[in-house]
Amino acid sequence: MTSARQSYELPAPVAEGAQGEPIRNLADILRQRRGISDDVVALKGSDFSETYRELDTRSSQLAHALRADGIEPGDRIAIFSANNQYFMEIVFAAAKIGAIAAPINTRLSEKEVLALMGTCEPKVLFVGEAEKAAAPAQDAVPGLARLLDAQSYEEYIAGQPTDDPGYEATPDEVAVLLFSSGTTGLPKGIQLTGRNFSTNLADKIPGDDYDGPRVAMAPVPFFHVTGLTSALGSMNKGSTLILRLPTGIADLMSLLIDEKVTHAVGVPTIIQMLTQLPEAKDADWSHLKQFGYGGAPMPLPVIYAAHEVLGCELVQGYGLTETCAAVTALWPDDHRPKPGRERQVGSVGKALPGVEIKIVDPATKQEVPVGERGEVYVRGSRVTPGYWNRPEEDAKAFSEDGWFATGDGGSLDEEGYLYLHDRIKDMIVTGAENVYPAEVESTLSGHPGIAEVAVIGVPSEKWGESPYAVAVRRPGAQVTAEEIIDWSREQIAHYKCPVGVTFVDVLPRNPNGKLLKRVLREQFSDLAAPV
Repeated sequence: MTSARQSYELPAPVAEGAQGEPIRNLADILRQRRGISDDVVALKGSDFSETYRELDTRSSQLAHALRADGIEPGDRIAIFSANNQYFMEIVFAAAKIGAIAAPINTRLSEKEVLALMGTCEPKVLFVGEAEKAAAPAQDAVPGLARLLDAQSYEEYIAGQPTDDPGYEATPDEVAVLLFSSGTTGLPKGIQLTGRNFSTNLADKIPGDDYDGPRVAMAPVPFFHVTGLTSALGSMNKGSTLILRLPTGIADLMSLLIDEKVTHAVGVPTIIQMLTQLPEAKDADWSHLKQFGYGGAPMPLPVIYAAHEVLGCELVQGYGLTETCAAVTALWPDDHRPKPGRERQVGSVGKALPGVEIKIVDPATKQEVPVGERGEVYVRGSRVTPGYWNRPEEDAKAFSEDGWFATGDGGSLDEEGYLYLHDRIKDMIVTGAENVYPAEVESTLSGHPGIAEVAVIGVPSEKWGESPYAVAVRRPGAQVTAEEIIDWSREQIAHYKCPVGVTFVDVLPRNPNGKLLKRVLREQFSDLAAPV
């Protein structure tokens, strides 16, 4: 493949660890915490807690056991588990011997899981307690030398040395193999290096000078890049990471308050639902300093409600698995816009240090002027060196001078704020006009009867394709499809308006909160626009 790293190198911000030394690989996070956070709880679940000393010791024991088992640098260790202490011990143990952690989405079907196992060819597989029934048998995974669960894991590391094996990975060695969300088909293996993670960890949020005990919560699975980078980022700051996943919005509120969470991560709908809980308005949110979110811009009314009810600062990030999470950020000050500056709140922010962004015409591959729409291209040290054993995908996604084609439609304003206009593949061509579903969704979301909405294209005998809306009503709303269509025609051009609306109880999303339009297109594949 042609690697972005081989042909172009943008100066990379480098994260510092607790002792002020650079983070070159994931093992450095724990190594620099020694003597500083030994007795601080690193991981806290419903029925356990683990200090930084214990996490460091147990991951070293696992590293020695793996090495004794013949695991060498570059070998893959698959993780098929919910968020727990074993997950993070494996990630750090792999880093301490140069192996590659390969988390697998636990919500995939058995066929999909086996396909991903065939892709990454692990030597070792760890299976969580709740995932045993869905996990593949050892003989179903070619080359798998050892299958571990919680019990056999404890037996596996018992009696092993507690010292760090001391492997020093170079920044460009692959540390983790994550898989894309699969919104367009079978997930691809995405290689993430020490340099990718270090650049991500180097981000400094303006105004985040809180120096008290940090308690972090990211109710996102670690097999997604948002969950994993949030966990690693919290540990690099010596935070206590809450691992318990809430069962609903009321449970999330209780968890945030009872654990005195200072730094949380979620999606806009989660923040919106929190602010709408009647009991939230009288709760003590004084400990909550920051709420990070991604997946979509947040409407101004929700921002105002979050500031009023939760009293915390907001930070938005935009990125992909291929970019090791965020490449842009909308900072706290951007969420408190001065009059006339409200438009930027609808953006996903500006490029982070070490990132270049440009907008390219999908047909000509030429950069377009400021304000015009096209495909978002990204370059810099956050970008993956490539897909795992998928040279044909590398050729499509990476240019020879290091640019990565994100597949997202977007535009830049004169100040460098990035606005997303949907996935390029989701663009609807109706007649001779291009319709970006995100624009239509943003409009429809302003109707008082709609809680959530997604817009897809359906075949049209007259226009080739037409917009169609799949919506969730607000509680108690009795709005009809006809009312929505008539109302939309007062807001936007008629060719952008949906030709039909179907109401559903919930929109399909992956565990990271990303809307699965592929699923909607499959569910509504028999629809056609009215003649």
